[in-house]
Amino acid sequence: MSSAVLIDFDQIYQVRGNKVSSAAKFDELASRLKKASREIKTEWSNFSFEQRDYLRDFAYSFIEPTQGSTGFLEILKSKIYLLFLNLSSQRESFDACVDAIDFLVDTILDCIEQDDPEYQAVLSDTLEELRLNYERIPEVKPEDSSAWLRNIFDEAIAEV
Repeated sequence: MSSAVLIDFDQIYQVRGNKVSSAAKFDELASRLKKASREIKTEWSNFSFEQRDYLRDFAYSFIEPTQGSTGFLEILKSKIYLLFLNLSSQRESFDACVDAIDFLVDTILDCIEQDDPEYQAVLSDTLEELRLNYERIPEVKPEDSSAWLRNIFDEAIAEV
């Protein structure tokens, strides 16, 4: 069985290129991307390999630096666009849209990692090591536990 999530990648690239200028469009896109992120997280295993590859390529395209040079004109264009957003009271909607895009990319990357057998092996080994050496675990506040576990796991991945 295969699942499908409808994402308008053109609109996402328009936001990245500072081309969308309506607060309503930003809000609508942010809402759809949050929904798509939830669906991707729950349905990842039901996606075809082609769908997963497409999502992977999209996520990697967003985390890799753009090919063009970031010259004076591009920086000026971005500054003017942000000024326009501030003056037209769209900055909050724009920021929410950018956050939703980041969340989508992070969700896709998390799904890719979790599919990786090496990731699963390192995760299992790390959790087993924590279980066996629980007396050496420092006291961690509940709000810091996620960051602490991620740090331990990142260190384990770096060793591999």
